[in-house]
Amino acid sequence: MRIRAAVIALATAGSLVATMGPALAAGSAEQRMLTKQDVPASFGTPTSYDFDAKIIGKAIGICDNASGQTLVSVAAPPKQFLVDIETKNKRTYTDVMERVYQFESEAKAQDAFTELSGKMSACDGTSTLKQGGPNLKQTVTTGSYPGGQYQDFWVNVSGTWTGGDLKKPSQTVLRAMYVQAGNALIETVAYVNGRSALTSQQIDDLADLAEVLAGRWVS
Repeated sequence: MRIRAAVIALATAGSLVATMGPALAAGSAEQRMLTKQDVPASFGTPTSYDFDAKIIGKAIGICDNASGQTLVSVAAPPKQFLVDIETKNKRTYTDVMERVYQFESEAKAQDAFTELSGKMSACDGTSTLKQGGPNLKQTVTTGSYPGGQYQDFWVNVSGTWTGGDLKKPSQTVLRAMYVQAGNALIETVAYVNGRSALTSQQIDDLADLAEVLAGRWVS
């Protein structure tokens, strides 16, 4: 499986293609979004930057099983924004992303966060996908960081690809932080191809980054 496809397979749901959102909203949103300067050094040196003001998806899905079936989701608002930054990180492919779901009100953002965080334990567990090409064994864990400035929770997805045309097992890890601030639900993601887990430094850095990015959406 190609690296980009693996990102999507392990990512927390949503088609990346659709219609353009309002131009004015997109312009102001990009100024609040993740930049190359924001990327923690533990994830490497940024080599690319992509901003997308297109609709990310009709639902906010926080976890899929290995077959791609979404396990926990809520309806997404029309206004959605995405920044995707690839980095040079030794021999591992690394990607840091921010998705923002901007609701009509703080109350609606709060409702979405409460529903997702209340159901996140349904994500936990191990699932497998057996197919003609490489097979995937995927383990999902969830949790939260009490005491932060904003309420949050995280979803960690570790995958191992075997078989097919792979000469040896291939590992991937994706960790997504979800924070509600103002009328937005902010998803901050780190993906690493070639490793089964983030380092403790990367975990701390991602949590701190999620807090910083969330602060930009407080009215």
